[in-house]
Amino acid sequence: MRVFIDSNLLVYLNTLTTENIRRAYENFYLNIAAEHRMYTDVLVLDEVIYVSKKRYLVPYVTTLSFIESIVLPYVIILPLSEDEYNEAAEIIGKYNVKPSDALHVGAMRTNDIGVMVSEDEELDRIDEIKRMWI
Repeated sequence: MRVFIDSNLLVYLNTLTTENIRRAYENFYLNIAAEHRMYTDVLVLDEVIYVSKKRYLVPYVTTLSFIESIVLPYVIILPLSEDEYNEAAEIIGKYNVKPSDALHVGAMRTNDIGVMVSEDEELDRIDEIKRMWI
């Protein structure tokens, strides 16, 4: 099955330092990787870089290294274009979700992905997708 990886899982993998909690997220990621084909978009990568620095004070270079070693080898990065924007505009109008989440769902729609790995419960309002979390 094809799944979309949202930024929150990647931020936790990049920032958590408590060993037992980190291990739970690592195992979750590894299980998803073993059972599914993983996708994300460039906006998720932007969110991971920004949130890791702003909220957790992780240097940009550390997050870029994390993305290059833990994300890029296993996750297909989807582009965002006018098609995804058009889908997102429809999603915002119908479900009143955050623009970044709507863009992610737009990328999912245009790439026939039905499951998002995310802790964002507001995504449960969107009929076309299923949300998966730890």
